[in-house]
Amino acid sequence: MSNTKYNLRTITEQDYDFIYQVKKDAYQKYVEINFGEWKDELQKEFFKAFMEKFKEGARIITFQGKDIGFYNDCQTEYTYEIGNICILPEYQNQGIGTAILQDVLDAHIDKEIHLQYFKQNPVGRLYERLGFERVGETPYHYQMRKKFVV
Repeated sequence: MSNTKYNLRTITEQDYDFIYQVKKDAYQKYVEINFGEWKDELQKEFFKAFMEKFKEGARIITFQGKDIGFYNDCQTEYTYEIGNICILPEYQNQGIGTAILQDVLDAHIDKEIHLQYFKQNPVGRLYERLGFERVGETPYHYQMRKKFVV
């Protein structure tokens, strides 16, 4: 377990507005770069579909007693996929995302771990530092994985 103290708690429907705003804060600039503009109505529809599909694996990230972001994952017997680690801008670059990633890696050493991120997002350097390798790409994302090592 990392030294940065954060907690993950189960989401409730009352968290949806907060999660949407965090997701908007984290991704709006990348959506605008790739698609020209952030269309709030369209993004809210995407968000609604996202919450329906992933709400079971979504959790609120808390730090020092405050909600600061959200995390979601999806796993099978052999793989673990990190969907999002979204942290409010004022809490970024404090090691919280790194701590979450390290804890995921420590907890799932028996699984291949997958993730993807917008090509313009500098977070790729963190993923590479933690041992992820680029295995594919879409027009907008790099796809990475960290293999299970025996």
